[in-house]
Amino acid sequence: MSLLKTLANKLSKTTFGQKSMAQKDMQSIFKKKPDMRVYVGLGLLIVSCFISVPAFAFLTYLSVKSSKPIIIAVGGPVIFIIVHIVFGFGVYLAGKNYAMEALQSATKRFLQKHT
Repeated sequence: MSLLKTLANKLSKTTFGQKSMAQKDMQSIFKKKPDMRVYVGLGLLIVSCFISVPAFAFLTYLSVKSSKPIIIAVGGPVIFIIVHIVFGFGVYLAGKNYAMEALQSATKRFLQKHT
């Protein structure tokens, strides 16, 4: 028995696998209009992309101008963490429902193919 068939057999016995196989319309979430939560999440994703480069450039400028490399040494990781927190929160808001729907759809296709 191949590794994929073994994995499919074990996955089909889990509640997630059974729930994925029981669903009929797998693309229903993509057909309805996104709510405000999705738009806020997408906005946070865009903000996280646009604050990272200017923030690092500004910290580098301050560090060079004041001849204190500690500014970029401390501020760089802080900005890095803030940007990733904003990005992660945006992904959580924008993609939670979509990610679950896509995962269940992929699980159903995998189980149909390998069981």
